[in-house]
Amino acid sequence: MLIAIVTATALLLPTPPTSTDPVATTVHTINALRAMHGAPPLSLDSEVSRTAQEWADHLQSTNRFEHRPHNPYGENLYETGHNRSIDSAAADALEDWYRESRRYDYSEEMTQSNLDLSLLHFTAMVWKSSDRVGVGLAQGRNGTYVVVNFAARGNTLNRFRANVHPPTEG
Repeated sequence: MLIAIVTATALLLPTPPTSTDPVATTVHTINALRAMHGAPPLSLDSEVSRTAQEWADHLQSTNRFEHRPHNPYGENLYETGHNRSIDSAAADALEDWYRESRRYDYSEEMTQSNLDLSLLHFTAMVWKSSDRVGVGLAQGRNGTYVVVNFAARGNTLNRFRANVHPPTEG
């Protein structure tokens, strides 16, 4: 059943806002995914967004792909090496990150001994106690970069079961 829910995610999401703003569309989609997991919506925060945009611009200008050192926020990164529209790159990032949910075991607490780094984009997106988000998007000759920062930072060991809930059927 879970596979059917994940596969049909695009069909279940509410219609994105009529805005052509890729940041608004990204936040709307994240909040729709969060709602499927019983997490409250995130608010777009100007400081969290400034940090995300600075890092997206840095990654694009340096042609690097690495997490921001000493970032006070949770951070998801996505890069496509060829020029794609920013909105399609952001949509692909969210789809890739959410696809990690197929392998997530909601019944098991994530600890140091079983930490699976390949699931942390998904868990950051639906982390229940996060309440703010920032989105950075950059495009140029080095490709298209998507940076999404989450505050308060999630992915805290021994707190996954309290913050990452299975999708609801509906």
